[in-house]
Amino acid sequence: MPVRAWWGRRNARACAPEALLALALLSAAPAQAQWSGQVSATNDGRWRGRSISAGRPAATLSLGYDDRSGIYADASATAAALPGGVSLVSAGVDAGYAWRLPGGRVLDLGVTRREFRSTAATPRRSGYTEAYVGIGGRSLSARLHYSPDYLWRDTATLYATLDGVVRPAPGWRLLAHGGAMQFLGTVPRYSADRTQFDYSLGVAKRVGRIDAQLAWSGGGPGADFYRGAEHARRAVTLALSLGF
Repeated sequence: MPVRAWWGRRNARACAPEALLALALLSAAPAQAQWSGQVSATNDGRWRGRSISAGRPAATLSLGYDDRSGIYADASATAAALPGGVSLVSAGVDAGYAWRLPGGRVLDLGVTRREFRSTAATPRRSGYTEAYVGIGGRSLSARLHYSPDYLWRDTATLYATLDGVVRPAPGWRLLAHGGAMQFLGTVPRYSADRTQFDYSLGVAKRVGRIDAQLAWSGGGPGADFYRGAEHARRAVTLALSLGF
């Protein structure tokens, strides 16, 4: 995610991490400087079509700062209920700048750093740095990410995302996400394919300060592995989030 991203003002942390990543562009220029945060819980922590919690419940704490100039910075940490106990599985930060363009669109530039503990989604304790650029409006947004060290030293990737949101009724949102990642140069040992993809479809409902989202997500090619056992990459998740 970068770490994740915000949609609405970049302040309604209502979506799952993958959808939040691009939906930050929907209205990223705040009227004034603002701190905000979110606590969320889900039955399965997901990242780019894979589980980072071995299919087990996970919780995320996110904090963000938006300046009226367009500068923003975010940080998050995710812990999961693993067989050996509750453990930190992922943490990261991102920072960037958002410009509001004519017609209500937003141009977003930034950089992300994310670290993983040893989980199903990563080959070992690892991480990556990404630079990204994106453009979006109220209902549709796109981003392009470049990493020189994606989970492995000297492993370069390009990752493109397209995210959409439809608001059929007050308080309701229909969400869609698609992502495609291309390895540049030599394909690393942890992947058998040069191109990877992920997707998700979801419905979200806000009730007071609580935002609930039900989503179906997956990716490919290849399977996921939880502690050496093969699992399908498709999953249905329920996430509850509380903003503050």
